[in-house]
Amino acid sequence: MRDRGMKKWKPFNAVVPSSYLKNQETLPVPSLSENEILECEELLKKSLYTKIKLKITFLYNNKKLCKEKTVKRINNVNKNIYFTDNSYINFRQIYKVEKK
Repeated sequence: MRDRGMKKWKPFNAVVPSSYLKNQETLPVPSLSENEILECEELLKKSLYTKIKLKITFLYNNKKLCKEKTVKRINNVNKNIYFTDNSYINFRQIYKVEKK
């Protein structure tokens, strides 16, 4: 009987190559100062009441996205912000909020 040695483990390297694991970067969770938090809250409330569009930069699936949306509802308990297109994000995901 002949020993196969390390040949047995080669297929597992093809499933998750080590170069893929090294190149995968994670974005830091946004940390806003108190002034930035107050500005974001103020703009979100203004959008809720006056239906103006906001340019929101947020973290989603380890990607930084920027979208223009209008706030439909704010859930203070869960810190979720719901938009008119039936999507929502958590306040902790927000990097920046600007008027359009």
